[in-house]
Amino acid sequence: MFAKSFLMSAALLGASEAALATPNMYWDHLRSSLSQADCVSRGESLMSSLTTGRVSKDVDSVRSWTDKTLAVVECIRMGDHMTVMVLVGSDDAVAGSKLLDALKKGMQ
Repeated sequence: MFAKSFLMSAALLGASEAALATPNMYWDHLRSSLSQADCVSRGESLMSSLTTGRVSKDVDSVRSWTDKTLAVVECIRMGDHMTVMVLVGSDDAVAGSKLLDALKKGMQ
């Protein structure tokens, strides 16, 4: 049993970096005075205008994805204000960071 575990560990350590690569993750939140419906609508418009891929939404969030990038805008009512959570995952660190910045700026 030990031999199998050791061989598996050795195989994983020898795997190429690309095979084990994970996406870069970026997230932030901001406070907003928008209604939940307006927040979701703005998130949807931003994602469509930024050509972030296929867009899907529900009552409190908007999601967009391609084969290399994922973006989520979550609009959470917290008492008298809206908290907007923005999450981006991307295989491209520069593109992911720029998308997060664009979504944050657009949601303000």
